[in-house]
Amino acid sequence: MMRYKTFLFCIVMIPILTFLFLSIVFYNGVPTHLPVAVLDQDQTPLSRQCSRMIDAAEHTAVRYQISSIEEGRQMIKDGKVSAVVVFPLYFERDIYANRSVEVPIFVNGANLLVSSLLQKDIKTAVLTFSTGVEINKLTATGKSESEAYQLSMPIALKQHILFNPYISYAYYLLPGFMPMMLLFFVILASVFSIGIELKRGTARYWLSASGNHILKAVTAKLLPYTFLFLALDFLMNVVMFRFFGVPLQGNVPVLIIANILFVLAYQWMGVLFILLFDNLRLALSIAAGYSVLAFTFSGLTFPFIAMNPEVALLGNLFPMTFYMNTFMDQAMRGAPVIHSVPYLLILCLFIFIPMLFLKRLEKLCRYEKYWGKI
Repeated sequence: MMRYKTFLFCIVMIPILTFLFLSIVFYNGVPTHLPVAVLDQDQTPLSRQCSRMIDAAEHTAVRYQISSIEEGRQMIKDGKVSAVVVFPLYFERDIYANRSVEVPIFVNGANLLVSSLLQKDIKTAVLTFSTGVEINKLTATGKSESEAYQLSMPIALKQHILFNPYISYAYYLLPGFMPMMLLFFVILASVFSIGIELKRGTARYWLSASGNHILKAVTAKLLPYTFLFLALDFLMNVVMFRFFGVPLQGNVPVLIIANILFVLAYQWMGVLFILLFDNLRLALSIAAGYSVLAFTFSGLTFPFIAMNPEVALLGNLFPMTFYMNTFMDQAMRGAPVIHSVPYLLILCLFIFIPMLFLKRLEKLCRYEKYWGKI
């Protein structure tokens, strides 16, 4: 660990810098004041009032007043705005004449989360405006405000957002991104720390130092890194729960056990890769690819229930899937402990299955023909 200063820097400082970088990126939690352009072809008090309501919404800000659809289209292409709202000609006249009025919205759908927030706020603002106009019409005919409200909105939607009521990016993405970065360093450090013994031809001395007991040799090799990564894991959770206020609704001891098993599982998966491929460069490359796929198949960004069943099964190949299930159950949902027990047991399998192949690693350590590979 101390011989390779660059390696030590990579497994200590870079994870800390990564946590710092992610903290800065997600500091605000929820994106606000997303730029919107308005094409007001009517230029009447009602169209301007509706535009002000859109500007007052949480996630939107009317930054530009444009003169044509083509100008708005170009601004979306240039990245200056994320949406264009069009108030058509005769907007006010048709409203007072009780005719249906359409308000076109053009939204950049390249970023699904941003587009969904924009559509929600713009639609809410326009519908609120429409309801207000309808109430004014009914009160003008002699109806009371209560009666007018009930007639204009016969069905009211009462919405309850569970587990992430603020729709915060920090609550949604940080619990996935931070463990993703940590596991990357955990598995690569495990591959390197054992693979370097084979590359330098010191594997036999390493094995003999443990009394030729391969399990003892591997355990002793990994243990300092285990303590190091558990310390980084603790830092990661402090950042999420203390600094960002990610909800902690469930059983803390279960969450602690899940974090320990998460680190150990990826350490032993690193052992598995080096003993299977007996080539440091190849094992590092495959371990890196395996790590990157962990987030894809964790079910965070695209749920398992919507995947093809055969593809969804691939999620079972990654410890992160079961760690994230436990994290979401115990941190966000406050689920009963019994629901998380199967996930913890599967994490244990990722530790014990590589142990079944340690005889091959012992063979690699004993015979010189396996040494010196890049």
